[in-house]
Amino acid sequence: MTTATDTASEWGIEKIDVPAYLERIGHTGPTEPTVATLTALQRAHILGIPFENLDIILGRGVQLDLETVQNKLVTLGRGGYCHEHNLLFAAVLERLGFSLTRLLCRVRLGNAPGQVQSRSHSVLIVEVDGQRYLSDAGYGCLGPLEPVPLVDGAVSEQDGWKYRIHQEGPITALQMLNNDVWVDSVAFDTTLFHPVDFTMANFGSSHYPRSPLVVALFTQAVLEGPDGIVRKALFGKTIQDFTTGGIANQRVLSPAELVAELRDTMRIRLTDEDIKQIEELG
Repeated sequence: MTTATDTASEWGIEKIDVPAYLERIGHTGPTEPTVATLTALQRAHILGIPFENLDIILGRGVQLDLETVQNKLVTLGRGGYCHEHNLLFAAVLERLGFSLTRLLCRVRLGNAPGQVQSRSHSVLIVEVDGQRYLSDAGYGCLGPLEPVPLVDGAVSEQDGWKYRIHQEGPITALQMLNNDVWVDSVAFDTTLFHPVDFTMANFGSSHYPRSPLVVALFTQAVLEGPDGIVRKALFGKTIQDFTTGGIANQRVLSPAELVAELRDTMRIRLTDEDIKQIEELG
């Protein structure tokens, strides 16, 4: 495992304003490097900062240096996609004393049989008290809200959703239970990655014509409702809820409704220019 001291010069974690980040996600609890802290921080991050690709769709591009990511997700009140979320989250964790490894992995959810995706997603492996956990603050509304122990076959139940780790030789897969069937979500190995690898993965995800992040507006949020956790996703102009029983409350939005959902439901802080460009998407 790498430590904050080992990676400060490579990953630039010294640039992170930890108090500002904690205020952004609403975390006021302990910050010692424990499992309880890791769990609380991941949950607060996912509930507090949405998944979104607005900059890609509006032609602005995505930069992964921590100063830019912090300004966007923390200061400006925006969201981001997996690499932005997890590089920010990793930097904060290391500043708090956690030992972790940043990994690039392959998305399997929704793949055709035998289909292999590039390493377009990122996850973190965090070690606490001798136990390793899969921690992912940037998967969107279908990902685990809390760390998942890296123990083959162990089931982690979170707000009615179930996840588990499935070992395939050197490959580790995160699975989710969908209609009583375990479905692969992502898969990874322990290849050592550097910032330049994330730069290349970011370029592919934000420029490849068939990338879902390039095709259409794609935003997701996990919300705390009166009846528990609500997982919402907006793709193009269609918004829907994901539940353990399937898709619910699906509807197509007008341009005005789209802006309102992005601002009020997804909680993305929009400027007047943002709103103008979103409405021009048609």
